Amino acid sequence: MFGTSPVEVMAMNAMIQGWVYCYGFTYSALMFGANALGASGTQTVATQITSDSDFVIQRINLVSFTALDTPEVNPDFTMQLTIAGTAINLMDAPQHVNNICGNFFDNRVPNDLPFPILIAANQNLTVQTINRSAVAQNFTQYSYVGFKVKYLTMTVFDVDGRPTGRVPTTREAVFHVL
Repeated sequence: MFGTSPVEVMAMNAMIQGWVYCYGFTYSALMFGANALGASGTQTVATQITSDSDFVIQRINLVSFTALDTPEVNPDFTMQLTIAGTAINLMDAPQHVNNICGNFFDNRVPNDLPFPILIAANQNLTVQTINRSAVAQNFTQYSYVGFKVKYLTMTVFDVDGRPTGRVPTTREAVFHVL
């Protein structure tokens, strides 16, 4: 699933250089039990990106089951994604989930995001979901599929190729962003 966006290419180049270690990972936002998405209801769920690494979202999948535990094949939901620590909205307005998320129901294949989303460690990714239908949901889950970027310590060499020290790699050095 590794693509050719600048974010993915920069991560690949940094991994080849030994500056980072990348590995596939999935974070989730779950609406279940007391947090379930009610009929015509709104639910907001925050997903904490752990402190050990940054995260790049390449795909967002969605599954939902009604209160009768039947799959919601074509959910009539809208979603709004926000990186809470920086208050960056990733959409100008709530989007219908079929515009953003893939699923395996009804012969629809999950689609990759047009441009992966880099989220810094210790940030919250918040999704607000609005159920536009009169059908209550028992279990709704977003899966943020992508990879973690763990920054390593680099050895620094002098002009003669002798190691002179070690410095940690940073997000700024790899992705040219804060």
